[in-house]
Amino acid sequence: MAGVLWDDDTVIHAPAQLPIAPRPISTELLSSWLLRVAAANQIALCDLLDTLESQYGPVLTNNPFDYAVPRAAVKALSRFCRVAPRAVRMLDLRERLPRVASGTLLCFRNVGYCPRHTRGRVRYSFCPSCLVEQKVIHVRWDWSLSCLIRCAVHRRPLLEGCPVCGEPDPLVFTGADSPSSLRCRSCDGNLVGSAPGVDDRDGDMQAVEDAYRAALAGTAPELMKKVTARELQLFVEDMFDLLIGSLNGRPDCGPATFSRQDILEIIAALILNAVPGAKESGRWRRGTRGIRLWATLISVIPEYVGTTIEKTSFRWPAALRRRFLSALHYRTRRRWPYTPYRAAAQVGRLAMRADIAAVYRLRPSVLNVVNGLSSI
Repeated sequence: MAGVLWDDDTVIHAPAQLPIAPRPISTELLSSWLLRVAAANQIALCDLLDTLESQYGPVLTNNPFDYAVPRAAVKALSRFCRVAPRAVRMLDLRERLPRVASGTLLCFRNVGYCPRHTRGRVRYSFCPSCLVEQKVIHVRWDWSLSCLIRCAVHRRPLLEGCPVCGEPDPLVFTGADSPSSLRCRSCDGNLVGSAPGVDDRDGDMQAVEDAYRAALAGTAPELMKKVTARELQLFVEDMFDLLIGSLNGRPDCGPATFSRQDILEIIAALILNAVPGAKESGRWRRGTRGIRLWATLISVIPEYVGTTIEKTSFRWPAALRRRFLSALHYRTRRRWPYTPYRAAAQVGRLAMRADIAAVYRLRPSVLNVVNGLSSI
């Protein structure tokens, strides 16, 4: 490595400033930039972070370090890489999205030591079309959000890993003099050779995702009238968090039954059902389907999750809260004197995907392999 000498994995001399430091790209993650800096200096990211710590102390104390970057870390990275502090701050997800909590970010699972420091970074999806167009391979900030699964530029599903081997961190970050690589760093498979299947539901999914993106920016979504940005954002994120846990169980129970795409298709169906239709004659049918959609979820989620939903629903859009309460009333009348939620004796069992897929018209599970069936 230029400027740093190593002896048996021990730093002998670490420079206060790196001789080679590519400039940050305004749309990328902090970890993406640091991976490019490490590649430019021909070392692993972990070694780069060790060098930074040896000079400036343990400044990157946040986890993941893409979110809420401490001021000391901004100052240290600015000096270490010879860039303006504002260029470092603009990569902080909390600066970019002040209302987004760190719990809504993707993360790597079951990770031990990794030279690319996956335990401290956010995980990412990626758009193959974006990779082809990028002059320098990097990870866009919006590829790291749990509730976004489509590219805002190319309107196509994002991939959650190498389509050949499933590697969750497949991108190769190269130095300034090296050509960009569009192949997986694990199996050398082509990352941009195939596209996920498209069907007539993609337009609906894109409309809901556009509304959520607008909500993240603080703009009232056009999809639902008289709904604030905060109400829609909270509904999407509350339901995502609650459904991931109640439908898939604990993360250590094995592969997830419901993919991230499944969960977001369920949420999209609930939102679209509450959107006013063009014909007044369709209101009754939408109301009946809304009860069926919500009642199906209520029947498979544990009672403690249902209690949480009842409390959090006060901050949702009114139309969605009304449909939830109507379905809860319907289930309570049918199940009395038993709980309208999943019985305690069945809490340990995972929900059957087929039962919910039939009601919500989820895509066949084979398509979900493309979008990361085993990782949420």
